[in-house]
Amino acid sequence: GPKASIIIPTLGRETLYPLIDNVLKQEVPFPFEIILIPQVKLKEELLQDERVRYFYEPLGKGFAYYRNRGIKESRGETLVFIDDDEMPMNYQWIRQITDPLVKGEEDVVTAGVTIKLGQGYVTDSISLLGFPGGGAIGFKTMWHVDENNNTEHLCSGNFAISRKTLNEINNFSNEYRHGKEDVHLADKLIGNKINIKYIEEATVYHIARKGFVNFIKWNMLRGKASKEYLAINKGGGKIMNRFTSSGRI
Repeated sequence: GPKASIIIPTLGRETLYPLIDNVLKQEVPFPFEIILIPQVKLKEELLQDERVRYFYEPLGKGFAYYRNRGIKESRGETLVFIDDDEMPMNYQWIRQITDPLVKGEEDVVTAGVTIKLGQGYVTDSISLLGFPGGGAIGFKTMWHVDENNNTEHLCSGNFAISRKTLNEINNFSNEYRHGKEDVHLADKLIGNKINIKYIEEATVYHIARKGFVNFIKWNMLRGKASKEYLAINKGGGKIMNRFTSSGRI
């Protein structure tokens, strides 16, 4: 069976298919599988590889629910998460992000995303503000990373974790429907004294947010996620990190 499972919740965006093609070409010294959790009909004729498995779910169940469904259907002991609007920079990404787990050195590894500049004034401005996921300024500007490359943040679109560790903290919390499920997962990891290691070389590309209206709509969704997070975590948790990162930006 597969040693690692690559879990991708998806809305069937066109960026999904080149991502799958890239992942299937990854140079990995062990067997792996791709688990898709689509909420719309996929182009199944483009998914004819025995390493690709997909499980349809209806829209509206929430980010955490879809990630947990991927965990449930996966068979690997190392679980890797990437979003369908991202792309590894090379064919070493799976090896880079799983290596510390395979060697038994770490239980959780996260990397970030980066966005290429030169896509227009508004698009570049959004990216330089750190949207989404660190944008063009990078993980280390958005979130604190110490001298040993340890962090308290988790990028849900680019991280790896052992199944054993996820079981210990009871996976993602399904009550997070609009987002921030990664922030809460990081809360649980840190609360259980489980280290999160940042691996810069495993950074992936992210599709830029284009257009001011699109940016506003996306921020409204993030606002819903923040409201939900604050309602569940009365003390605020890590929601204030955005203000801290503004100073570094």
